[in-house]
Amino acid sequence: MSSVPAAAEDCVEKTIDLGEGKSVTGGCEPLKIAFLTAATNNVYLQSGIKGAQDAAAEIGATLDVFDGNWTPATQYNQVQNIITGGNYNAILAEMNDGAQACKILTEDAPEANVLVAVANQPLCNKAELEGDAYWAPGTLNFVGGSQGREAFRDFFMMIAEQNPGPQKVIVATGPDLNANTINTDAALADVQAKYPDFKVVAKVRTNYTIPEGNEKTLPLLNANPDATILIGNYSDITRGAVQAVKQAGLEDTIKVYDSGGSEWAFQAVRDGDVFLTRTYTPYTEMYEGVKALGAAWKGETVPRYFALESALVTKDNIGENQPQY
Repeated sequence: MSSVPAAAEDCVEKTIDLGEGKSVTGGCEPLKIAFLTAATNNVYLQSGIKGAQDAAAEIGATLDVFDGNWTPATQYNQVQNIITGGNYNAILAEMNDGAQACKILTEDAPEANVLVAVANQPLCNKAELEGDAYWAPGTLNFVGGSQGREAFRDFFMMIAEQNPGPQKVIVATGPDLNANTINTDAALADVQAKYPDFKVVAKVRTNYTIPEGNEKTLPLLNANPDATILIGNYSDITRGAVQAVKQAGLEDTIKVYDSGGSEWAFQAVRDGDVFLTRTYTPYTEMYEGVKALGAAWKGETVPRYFALESALVTKDNIGENQPQY
């Protein structure tokens, strides 16, 4: 179904409310979306790109992908060019630095009459908030939540409850400015306040790749051979960390938890290399982000926060769940 009226020359443009007195007008011209993806170099991000492309095809919109290459400055320059170039009337934003991109996406974009939907990574220092507070006025909505502070907190609380008593925990995350990293750190602080025996003895940042998951966790395992739990907040990190666990000869003494739920993680649960994985929803996030842009373009009301939930996958229920990447 196309998002463009059959008789566009007779169309009356619609005012799309963005909150706090901000709005854009549209609905008559074809919807042209610039998709600002954090990067393109892993299967998670590629799943999100596929979701955005599938949704764009369904609503009759064009969509071009802009690779941020994990670099906030690159994405900021991309947004500037998109806004000033005049070739796009909508943006789907997955920003590496939501704080840096706040003004340009919530003020400059609507002033240029560019409609913005945000997915996965909240803007404007909202990463540690919850629920409707993820939405930044000046944008259409926020799609996500499965990688928010609340979701990570619930995940870590469950791990602490499953493993009572003193624990020595190693945590591997993504880059510093990434909202998922911010939320991981905040959620860990929440859990340690309630369970002081759940002690994080080492934490490392990675670029979300398998090699860094291996190279950066192996020294931590060698330095902490009595660690009892290892947590990766993305499946490729966890995959590299599992290799490191085997290299260190700690398979029988450390329990590995994954947050990501990739195809590899599902198989690792089956094989016993990972005790439990929590699923992410990259395809759905970007699919629903594009669908929201299309709905608003037709004059429909769009929820400010489109919440997505994770599944906790163990050997017992693995057949009831499917990975998205």
